[in-house]
Amino acid sequence: MKEVKVKDYMTKQVLTFRPEDGVIETLRALLKAGRSGGPVVDDKGRLVGLISEIDCLKEALMGGYYQQEGDKVADHMATEVDVVNVDDDILAVADLFMKGRRRLPVVDGDKIVGIISRPDFARALIDRIDNPHHGKN
Repeated sequence: MKEVKVKDYMTKQVLTFRPEDGVIETLRALLKAGRSGGPVVDDKGRLVGLISEIDCLKEALMGGYYQQEGDKVADHMATEVDVVNVDDDILAVADLFMKGRRRLPVVDGDKIVGIISRPDFARALIDRIDNPHHGKN
């Protein structure tokens, strides 16, 4: 049976943010893209954190409702982020998704090259169930 790799199902078009981006602008970008979060990268494209919709919503509530100046992504992002390697077997990410992760940055060395989400993972599982003797369709 062929091993199914993370790179076969990851999303390559990653919506990334910078630590200095404003949280309200980040929330707008997430809403526009229909995403629930995204990786935060430095000037060299290295992963430095993850910002979620809920992180942004908390700041939007405080900043929008109370008319306070908005914070930056760096003030609210998670800096301890689980990542997976582009060549990892898709089953290697199962435990992380079962623990509640919604998305996982995919890295090749120290660079982010994609993101894999729970729907991507579910698609990989269904493809494997429907085609047990093949890799990705």
